[in-house]
Parts: sequence; structure tokens; C-alpha cells
Amino acid sequence: MQGTTTLFVFTLLTLSCQSANILGVFPLHVKSHFLMFESLLKRLAEKGHNVDVVTHFPSKNTPPGYNQMSLKGSLPSLTNNLSLNMVDAATQSHYNIMRFMTIFGGVDVCEKLLKTQILKDLKRFPKNYDLVITELFGSDCMLGFGNLFNAPTISVTSSISLPWANDRIGNPDNPSYIPTYYAASMAKMNLYERVENTLLLITSKFLYRFLSEWMSDKISQEFFGANLPHLEELTRNTSLLLVNSHFSISYARPTVPNFIEVGGLHIHEPKSLSNHFKTIVTTRSKGIIYLTMGSMVQTETFDSDKLQGMFDAFAELPYQVLWKANRDGFPNGLRIPKNIHFEEWMPQIDILCHPNTKLFVSHGGMLGFQEAVYCGVPQLSIPLFADQIRNVHTSEIMGIAIKVSYKDINKRTVLDAAKKLLNDPIYKENTDRVSRQFKDRPMSPLDTATYWIEYVIRHNGAPQLRSAGADLPWYQYYLIDVALVLICFCIIVVHLVALTVKFVISFVCGTRKSKID
Repeated sequence: MQGTTTLFVFTLLTLSCQSANILGVFPLHVKSHFLMFESLLKRLAEKGHNVDVVTHFPSKNTPPGYNQMSLKGSLPSLTNNLSLNMVDAATQSHYNIMRFMTIFGGVDVCEKLLKTQILKDLKRFPKNYDLVITELFGSDCMLGFGNLFNAPTISVTSSISLPWANDRIGNPDNPSYIPTYYAASMAKMNLYERVENTLLLITSKFLYRFLSEWMSDKISQEFFGANLPHLEELTRNTSLLLVNSHFSISYARPTVPNFIEVGGLHIHEPKSLSNHFKTIVTTRSKGIIYLTMGSMVQTETFDSDKLQGMFDAFAELPYQVLWKANRDGFPNGLRIPKNIHFEEWMPQIDILCHPNTKLFVSHGGMLGFQEAVYCGVPQLSIPLFADQIRNVHTSEIMGIAIKVSYKDINKRTVLDAAKKLLNDPIYKENTDRVSRQFKDRPMSPLDTATYWIEYVIRHNGAPQLRSAGADLPWYQYYLIDVALVLICFCIIVVHLVALTVKFVISFVCGTRKSKID
């Protein structure tokens, strides 16, 4: 018995140590998204796998086995390069947001990148890959590489699950209690919210097909060849979906086995600050307020009256403010208080987890939101677009944040929200509680993702994880055919009962008439 156990353990260790060839293709040129994926890919390389990565953001420090195919410069940079007006114009309605994600962040990206020499060479000189990993966002065109290399595919998303993600793996997305990506509501919805959530889910799936899938099909077949199956068919080859969510900061929902929550995967243990930042955060003031609007939108492009309102509010607080921005980029004539320090780059997780950091002011992006929860820092949130609105609404309900809409920014709104978050202990208590829940897992999110990726490799795509519901036509999945059969059966029964009653009445009336005669 002991020998059998030893052999079993040895076999497991041997399997887990086998080196696999993994291709990661990440076409979207959004740095915050890739930060999450990079953490995962580097961990796979550290575990001995050969990882080839197609990326816009090549790293200087890489582990052995991490090979980069750089797309840098092939698309305009979005890092600290978007004005608020550009974002506002692109996201004024649900349709505009969908166009922004599927055209600007999907079809246009595919069309340009599939003409690059990097991807042409990847197709012309094929390598034996055991797995293809790609981002699930605005287009599925890169799934063609999974078909080209005859390899299982894993999709990763940097947000909660997108509306068009669930069908490919048969994951339940009942809109009566599962809020969609675009809905600013929680799981317990009133009638209006359920109607809105249902319409958003249906229209999002339709618009993805109309705006992205059909055009992406054409572009992909031009690159990979006319024999490439339709992308909808390739999505059904998804072995695993890794999603940047966790029930502690969103909602509990049913999931199929190949839907894995890895919220916070990008978060690493905080490090000691450099002397430059250590001098600022260890100031004699009451603490630090950290402000950033993410890797895309420049706060320098905010309206002057909004900026002045924020500056005046922070001037009245006995805290030092670390503000991610270029001081020289702000409009002339603004009165900037002495307690604000501007930096173009900051070690975000290290600052947030420093005990002197008391408040996080941000746009409510998923990665920063998760980092603030991890570090136990209350948030003053100014959502700008997409899932930020939902993230902020969720954090408000949990009592860990206060929302200030961009249009409402002035000295009074910012000052009142900041004072409440800083002075009312309930926000810190709530944040600490949610932080404990977020961290309390059997494995870290990075280890969880790594385990399941290696599971898929060990089991040749792991078809045993796939739900039968993923392969049902929609009318079978939603039992439309069963409903029609039952309706027809009821109609037949009612008709037979009506005929029987009519016959009985006719018979009784005929009998009475005979007796009278």
C-alpha cells in the first residue's frame, strides 16, 4: 500500500513538472489588462513551461522560458494618452460602449495586427504548442491560432464575465439575479432593474455578434484561410475561462467547472518603498491620500473647474496627497496646494498597503478596486465608463466607498465625501471585513489559475470540465421546445375535454328529449 502511494505521488509530481509549450496572444493595447495576464504568464514560465507571448508591453525582467514577441508601436499607445472628452464621446450610451469595445478594442485591432510581420511569421513557421491563451474582450479573431496549432484554448478576462462569454462554456447567466457587465445593480433587483438587466444582456449579445463576430470572421478567414471554422464554432473549443472576479466583492452565482474566478490574480505582496516615496508617506501629517485615474485617462484633461474643486478640497485636509499625473500637463492658472505631490509613475500596491495610506481616490477600475480591497483602504470613486460604474455601485453598497460623479465634482462634494470616509470608522471597518473575505481562499488566485491551466494541459483540453449545456441550441437550453410540447399537450387535453363535455351534454339532452316524447 505504501509503495502504491509513493508511486502515485511520484506520478503526480512528474506530471506537474512536465514542460509544456504555451502561446499567449494578447492583441489589446491596454496596459492595465496586460498587467494581470503578465503575472500569470510569468508564473507559468517560472514553473518550467516554455511561454511565448505576443504583447504590446514587453518586459525588461523576465524569467527563463518567457519569450516575447513584441507588438510595441504597431498600434497607437493608450497608456496615459486618453483625454476625458475622448472617453466621454465613446461611452455616452450602451451602444457607444459596445462599439468602443468591439470595434475600437476588437475588430480594428484584429485587422491591423493580423497584417503585422510578427503574426504572419507565427503563422508561417508553426510550432507545436500544447495550449493557446488569449484575452476575451472585443473580438475572438486570435482563436484562429488555437485552430492552427490544434491546441486547446483558454480565455482570460480582466473584468467580471462579459455578456458574450458565458454561452461558449454553458455558464448560467440568468438576468433575474445575475447582473450583467453593464448593469449598475446587485443580485437582488427590483422589477425595473430586472427588466433593464435582461435588455442589456440580450442587446449586448446581439451587438457583439452584429458588430464584432461577423466582421471578425471575415478578417480571420482572410488571414488563416477559408477553411477556418466560424469563430462561433471556435469559441466552443474554450477549455477554460479565467475571470477576474470573486464572490466576496461582487455576488455569488452558479458556475460550470471550467469557469474559474481568479479575482486579484495580479496582486503581489507589497514591497518596501523607495526612499523617495518613503519620505512622502512617513510625513508628520495624518496620513496619505492616493489618487490615480488608471493607465489610460489623464487627470490633466479634466475640466479646470473640476480640478480646482478637487485641489481646494484636498487643501483643507490634514493629509498629504500622492497624485498620479504630470504637473506640467495641467491647465495654467490653477491654484495647487502644497500638500499635493505629483508623480508620473508610482508603485501602486506598495503605496496602498502602506499603513499610512488612509484613502484611495480613483475611477473604480477593477484592478485598482481589488488592490484597495486587498490593502483595506476605503475608496472615493469617480467612475468614468464601462464596468467602473458597476464596480463603484457595488463598493458603495458594501459600505467601502463613496461615489462622486464627474459632473458633480466641486470642492464641497469631494471634501464631504473625503471627510466622511476618513472620519467615520464604519468605512474602515467594512473595508477590513471585505478584505479578510477577499483573501480567505484555499489557494492564492495566481496559484488557482496556474493549477487549472496545468490541469487542462495534463488532460488534453479537459473535455470532462465542459457542461453539456454549452452544446445545446438556444431553444433547447431555455426549454422552448419542451414548453411548446407542453403547451400543445395542454391544448389537446383542453380540446378533448371540451369535446367530451359537449358529447355528454348532447347525450344528456338527447336522453331527456326521448323521455319527454
